[in-house]
Amino acid sequence: MRDIAFALIMLGLIPLAAMRPYIGLLVWSWLGYMNPHRLTFGFAYSFPWVMLVAVVTLASLAVSRENKRIPRSTVSALLVLFLLWTGFTTFFAVVPDAASQRWQEFAKTLVLVFATLMLVNTRERMHWLIWVIVVSLGFYGVKGGVYTIVHGGANLVFGPAGSFIEDNNDLAQALCMALPLMRYLQLQASRKMVKVGLGLAMFLTGVGILGTYSRGGLIALAVVSAALFLKSRRRITLAIALVAVGVTAYNFMPAQWMQRMETIQHAGQVNTFQTRVQSWEFAANVALHRPLVGGGFNVYESTAMWSLYGPEDAMPRAVHSVYFRVLGEQGFPGIVLFIALLVASWRYCGKVRRRTRKLPAEKWAFDLASMFQASLLAYMTAGFATTSSYFDMSYQIMAMCAILYGLVIARSTASAAHRTADPSLARLPAGDTLVNPSGTK
Repeated sequence: MRDIAFALIMLGLIPLAAMRPYIGLLVWSWLGYMNPHRLTFGFAYSFPWVMLVAVVTLASLAVSRENKRIPRSTVSALLVLFLLWTGFTTFFAVVPDAASQRWQEFAKTLVLVFATLMLVNTRERMHWLIWVIVVSLGFYGVKGGVYTIVHGGANLVFGPAGSFIEDNNDLAQALCMALPLMRYLQLQASRKMVKVGLGLAMFLTGVGILGTYSRGGLIALAVVSAALFLKSRRRITLAIALVAVGVTAYNFMPAQWMQRMETIQHAGQVNTFQTRVQSWEFAANVALHRPLVGGGFNVYESTAMWSLYGPEDAMPRAVHSVYFRVLGEQGFPGIVLFIALLVASWRYCGKVRRRTRKLPAEKWAFDLASMFQASLLAYMTAGFATTSSYFDMSYQIMAMCAILYGLVIARSTASAAHRTADPSLARLPAGDTLVNPSGTK
């Protein structure tokens, strides 16, 4: 029944995607983050829904009147360069077949990101895309929180099988990144029920992160909680929710959870941490011996490379750090591009915050830039211990940081033109005549 119900839903959405490419982008993002087809058990589980929606959306975009140019920005330029560079290193990959397949997957991820850059060109479109991301990941956050409470935290919370967030550490990272977006929607909501619902979702998502038993997730949750408190308006309710999560962790989680989290203080004595350090050493050694092109995607799958560059008696495993993984796979130019993407995205948000801090009409942009920074901070913090260097959400958020800056600049320009055209507005404080995307005051 699940398969039939899901197939019927998709049969209704695909024609909409064919008529309006932006709706296709929303469906594409929903499938990519929530992976609802992975919740079925029959033919719908393995059907290439994402590929079908992607093809329909791109075909619709090609024949529509939508903008077909990627807006110029530092982030868009770096995304193109990073895609090209990873393609270049794939030609010299140590594990060519695996590297070629992984590059194709990454290229598909960036196609979604480039579509986002072309189609998200208004505040409303940005807002609805964030809703899709929040609902998609929030489903697993709320579900995981309820599961953790019902089972007393005795069992680990995982993501959907065969997805980017299947692993408990990757799920914790994604949920930490989603929390600031939930907070943005809560700040912008006008209905009390929506605000309360989002507050409850944030609390349950926080508990769900605890339920993943991810130590990196716990650290990221602490960091993003501090960032949310520092960067948010109306902090009282937020503080109550954060305290509630902390109280739950201290008084509700079982002894085995406490014991696992306590190992953070003695990381050097924990075997799992030692194996991660060994994977970092391996990646660094690969980069030092192949500084330009690295080892290519999935170089860690080569036992021969581990015997050459891994520490003595190390067990071959994935590189559990987004930074060391990129370094080992893409060489020093690759890690420079990767870090430059993060820095450029952060700076765009910083520019938006400075421009809109004292503009009441642009408070939404100030809030969103603040929450994007908190989301990036969650990714960068949890990324020290995860393998998600090519997680699609991180790149889509980077793209939205550049889009947000472009929207603010465009609205500011429109406001200045409006003030110039109407002399009676010339003496009003800047920001009082900023227009919204529909052109009204």
